[in-house]
Amino acid sequence: MIIGYKRCITMLKSKHVLTEMLKKENTMHYQKILVAINIYEDYNHVIDSAKAFAEKVNAPVDVVTVIDNAAEFVPAAIDFQRSLQENAKEKLETIKPRLEGIKASYHILEGNPNHQITHYANENHCDLIIIGSHGRHGINLLLGSTANSVLHKSKCDVLTVRIRENNPNKVLNYKKTLLATDLEDDSQEVAKLAQVISKLFDAQVSTITVQGDPTVVTGIYGIVPEVQTKIAEDIQDKLDDWSKQYGFNGKHYNNTGNAADEITQTANDESYGLIVLGSHQRGALGRFFLGSTANAVLHHAKQDVLIKKLK
Repeated sequence: MIIGYKRCITMLKSKHVLTEMLKKENTMHYQKILVAINIYEDYNHVIDSAKAFAEKVNAPVDVVTVIDNAAEFVPAAIDFQRSLQENAKEKLETIKPRLEGIKASYHILEGNPNHQITHYANENHCDLIIIGSHGRHGINLLLGSTANSVLHKSKCDVLTVRIRENNPNKVLNYKKTLLATDLEDDSQEVAKLAQVISKLFDAQVSTITVQGDPTVVTGIYGIVPEVQTKIAEDIQDKLDDWSKQYGFNGKHYNNTGNAADEITQTANDESYGLIVLGSHQRGALGRFFLGSTANAVLHHAKQDVLIKKLK
């Protein structure tokens, strides 16, 4: 079949317009990314992941590292402070070639990492923070981590990149993505984010919602098993309809138990590469995804975790 010249030009223009529309759609979500690294830990996987993500969304990055302000502890430590600055500069210089092709700027901050990272993100209009996350247990979990503090204090979305020294994760292994939802009205914000991830990474998105232990509810309120079964069936129907509405064609899990445990266990058992969930302010009592749930998922998941901050 021979296509006329004018029609061919029209088709090419249409294809170009479509490409630009898709490109714009992909870049509309994140306009500026803050990559926070600790130069005293293994940050290579974080940098590799940040570059790959920035390339996908076509967004510039600000790379920051935070050093102690030695003068606060030792007033005469001018030389020591200068050595910290020089060491940080050297580390950032080694990173620059690895981010070639990405519009990037590099910054050294002084003070408390939790405060400095979130303050920088707010002041410089970053809409995503990428930060490394280690598995924490025991006293480390009680004391918290920089990633945990950033999650709670940040006003923008946070992508935590799991760092496992003995068995590193694949960079942006997001082909299988698990979206956790409580099916409330503002879950649509998390769903739209998952849709973007699905398009960018050609990912299959599965959904999960978690209800409290029915035996506890039955014991307290005297709900008969038949009623509890009907409630579970209704929730499953709602989850199926909700997932279909957003085009999520993976599995739809309706689990019971502790929210964070069920989410991370499902993600681990089914080899998901990314968990997407929402995080509400601490004051949003009574809601499913409080900061504590996102925090627990962050600590125990073996995957990267993308957290949508809900107002």
